[in-house]
Amino acid sequence: MAAGGTTATKEHGHPKEKVYVVVALWLALITGAEITISYIKMPDPAKIAALLILSIIKFAAVVGYFMHLKFDNPVLRKPFITGVILAGALYTIVLLAFTLHSNTPPR
Repeated sequence: MAAGGTTATKEHGHPKEKVYVVVALWLALITGAEITISYIKMPDPAKIAALLILSIIKFAAVVGYFMHLKFDNPVLRKPFITGVILAGALYTIVLLAFTLHSNTPPR
């Protein structure tokens, strides 16, 4: 505790409201691109890859700005990122297990 009974804390700066509005507009633009891509005739692997990349960008923007992870201490950021990577890996493993061991014939 510092003199006078107060605790000294290091405040991290947050952006102004304008930054949040710009990020929200970018998120809306990306959402529009995702909707457009979903209606375009293209090979499924290309469509899935494009939508996956756009969703990862949106996830990073929401977590970074609206959940303030970008402005937090890296000690807090690293476990979150590690958890997301592990969850994605586990999801992929389970999805592949169900796909490879299903009783339906491949198309």
